[in-house]
Amino acid sequence: MNTQIDLQKLAPAWQAVQAIAPIAHIESEQEYHQATDLLHHLLDVVRDDNEHPLYSLVEILGDMLEVYEEHLEPHAC
Repeated sequence: MNTQIDLQKLAPAWQAVQAIAPIAHIESEQEYHQATDLLHHLLDVVRDDNEHPLYSLVEILGDMLEVYEEHLEPHAC
């Protein structure tokens, strides 16, 4: 699938999203706590409704937090 993305529209849309919810790669404990707080607020609203418009954001934040946690405490092989 070849999707055309208008980067001139994407940049201001992304900036608008980040102004509302600080979503970025997690690199510090403070950013981890911010992302965790945001996830908890989202879960209060979204719950397990995979039809909710913010459900994919819940999944993305969950994945980001999991990566950060695994980076801190890698599993023993």
